[in-house]
Amino acid sequence: MIVLDTNVVSEAMKPEPAPAVRDWLDEQVAETLYLSSVTVAELLFGIGALPDGRRKQKLVMTLDGLLGLFDGRILPFDTEAARHYADLAVAARNAGKGFPTPDGYIAAIATAHSFAVATRDASTFQAAGVPIIDPWTAGH
Repeated sequence: MIVLDTNVVSEAMKPEPAPAVRDWLDEQVAETLYLSSVTVAELLFGIGALPDGRRKQKLVMTLDGLLGLFDGRILPFDTEAARHYADLAVAARNAGKGFPTPDGYIAAIATAHSFAVATRDASTFQAAGVPIIDPWTAGH
């Protein structure tokens, strides 16, 4: 099972996503892919911050469709994830590694479910010891 990081979802939402990411997503069994509530929040913020217009409307519709596709596969930042976040953040700090909050929350959600994370930004997830997949390079 794989949690998609925000950068993977954002790439997939582009009119012309990177071919490697598109191909990687097409190769996955849909039921093995999950979103986190943190990614949903980041996407909603990013779209909400855009000026009104066609681009914003298109992204709202795209996100609504995406949320429908992931119905039942959006993982919350719950108490179990909060416990994992604290453990991961302490371990990263003790190792002298940075641990940005949104990615840290996503790492904690993935860890709470024993899932990997698909991302282009490996450093936070590597600092947390979370298995990662980079869809931009996975096919190479």
